[in-house]
Amino acid sequence: MGQSVKYFSHGYKKPQILVKTYAMLVFCVICWGSNFIFGTILVDVFDPMAIACLRLIFINIFLWGVGWKFVRRNQIPVRILFMLAGAGFIGVTVNQWTFYASLQHANPVTAAIILALSPMMTSLITFFYLKERRKIIFWIGVAVGFVGVSFVITSGNGLVVAVGKGELLITLTMLSFSIFLVIVQQLSKKLEPIIITLYTNIFGLLLFIPFIRVDMIEQSMHIDIKYWMLLIVTAILMHGICTMLWNASIQKVGAANASMLLNLEPFIVMVVGYIILQETVQSIQLMGALFIISGVIMGTYRSEVKDSSLKEGNCDGRKIVR
Repeated sequence: MGQSVKYFSHGYKKPQILVKTYAMLVFCVICWGSNFIFGTILVDVFDPMAIACLRLIFINIFLWGVGWKFVRRNQIPVRILFMLAGAGFIGVTVNQWTFYASLQHANPVTAAIILALSPMMTSLITFFYLKERRKIIFWIGVAVGFVGVSFVITSGNGLVVAVGKGELLITLTMLSFSIFLVIVQQLSKKLEPIIITLYTNIFGLLLFIPFIRVDMIEQSMHIDIKYWMLLIVTAILMHGICTMLWNASIQKVGAANASMLLNLEPFIVMVVGYIILQETVQSIQLMGALFIISGVIMGTYRSEVKDSSLKEGNCDGRKIVR
């Protein structure tokens, strides 16, 4: 809240502006949390690979429509283009397909809880790969987070591990997302967030095309228009409009303050799932979510790391992928 105190004490931002800013951030988190539920609805009628590809088409049309002016004034070296292509494949192509494929087999609440581990997994990767220092509270957070996961995948019975195809796929989603964030950390030192967003999405789409079968698209053409509208609207709203709202908001309250709100996602999935799908939230899921969120808060507390680019990357990464 130091950032907020700064705004009040120096009169940089009026209280009303901060309230509106946080309201926009909460709106974005509600949209992203709802994506688990809408994704569950869509995989009942679309092939997961078709969903991911079609959403990326509409996302790219929107993003490039509003961001083309940024591309024209930036020349990107070939080496950086290869990094963007790799990030696009890992963080968009693989991530999007495994996300929707997992919702065919896993409960959306379970998927959201496992995916909530991604910030902590990113911190683990940067510890081993970038040699970033970690305090003891980080390792406590890791332990607490994985205790939470064990609650979810064992249904509270430590002797029976109930890991199915859905849990494995969403774990791959989480891992690909975490690796993507580390690449974003490196790219954000050289490129603006909007450039990273545009290029990773277009590369993610282009690298998706070889895996798409013609019959998937043909089958999609016969699906009711209401599901097409759900696919298009959620794609543009969650990956386009919310992305821009989030980018604008973190300039006012700071990436660290904004990213804390992302921890609300599993609970939003529980509420929206109950309202729309009548999904009953199990007490063990709630307990697992509380453990994981507590672990993430402790595990991502890194005041000793001076470079804040990963915090920016975390926020940008969520907007790019989700």
